[in-house]
Amino acid sequence: MSKVYEALRQKELETSADPGLYVPAYDQVEDAGPASVAVDLGVTDRVLRAALAAVETEHPGLREAGVSLPGSSKREAQTSANAFRRLELTSRESSRLVFQTEPHGLAAEQFRFLRRNLEQKFPTGGVLLMTSPAPRDGKTLTTLNLSTCLADSDRSVLLLEADIRQPSIGRVLDCSSSAPGIEDVLAGVAEPSQAIHRIEELSLCVSMVATPPADPSHLVGGDGARKLVAWARRHFDWVVIDSPPALPAADVSHLASLADATLLVVRAQSTPRDLVVRSVEMLGNHLFGVVLNEATIESNPYYRFLTEYRQKTAVSSRRGSSKAKTEAATHLANETTGVVSKIQ
Repeated sequence: MSKVYEALRQKELETSADPGLYVPAYDQVEDAGPASVAVDLGVTDRVLRAALAAVETEHPGLREAGVSLPGSSKREAQTSANAFRRLELTSRESSRLVFQTEPHGLAAEQFRFLRRNLEQKFPTGGVLLMTSPAPRDGKTLTTLNLSTCLADSDRSVLLLEADIRQPSIGRVLDCSSSAPGIEDVLAGVAEPSQAIHRIEELSLCVSMVATPPADPSHLVGGDGARKLVAWARRHFDWVVIDSPPALPAADVSHLASLADATLLVVRAQSTPRDLVVRSVEMLGNHLFGVVLNEATIESNPYYRFLTEYRQKTAVSSRRGSSKAKTEAATHLANETTGVVSKIQ
């Protein structure tokens, strides 16, 4: 900043010495070139560009260390979203993404309750780790729906597929990721931004596995995961990690240490109780809450009451709706209701 100030001060003295001469000071400031912060913020004023360039010149390590410069925004993803590769989804009536199929249904409302609890604990966002005691507990689907719900509140969200042994995000979305994938970022052969796709239909970004690696434990437990999460923190409000199940894989302990909170997804009337207990003990203080997946309406009077209320409201506001749509909405609420049963 001192260089810019000196240039402006010198021009002011020259102008005051000659009363008949008026030259705008900013026209005489040499353009210091496209500073990275100025480009990120879309600054076109030459004086401001020079000031930002001077700050970066005097403090070259600030951006690498993750320190935001005065006037810059931590949420750089909002200004660079167009730089990510686009991923278009095929609209399907059988989709389990509740914010696409039934955004005002019971399941979507439960995810909004979960989002509210998270926002109360982390008002500026954070890193969430999603895991489950065992496979087939609905972890990935819950992670996708929660990520979409967070993005629905106009926050920048990045979903990281860390379950690189058995990746399933592409299967749920009915799409595939082209190389480079997140495994290349973890291996250090690609930059994080190169492995990110922007899904406009869900208003979020996702980094998926392109080709499952031969040694997944080495990649997830290595230094690449720490660097990726640190980069993601600087560019997104929320970073949601779809991790492997807690008990079969040793990666979860390392990933939990990188996250601000861990959510354990448990399938109602399916996940063995002893596996849940062991997972809670293993996660310890990292555990923020338990999401009860597939909590059917019949198992809880509270949901029966809500369903009756919502169905009556839907009928009164959409009297022309078909019986098939009503039955589909009821089935979806029965099958994909997320309930927070434990919050620290």
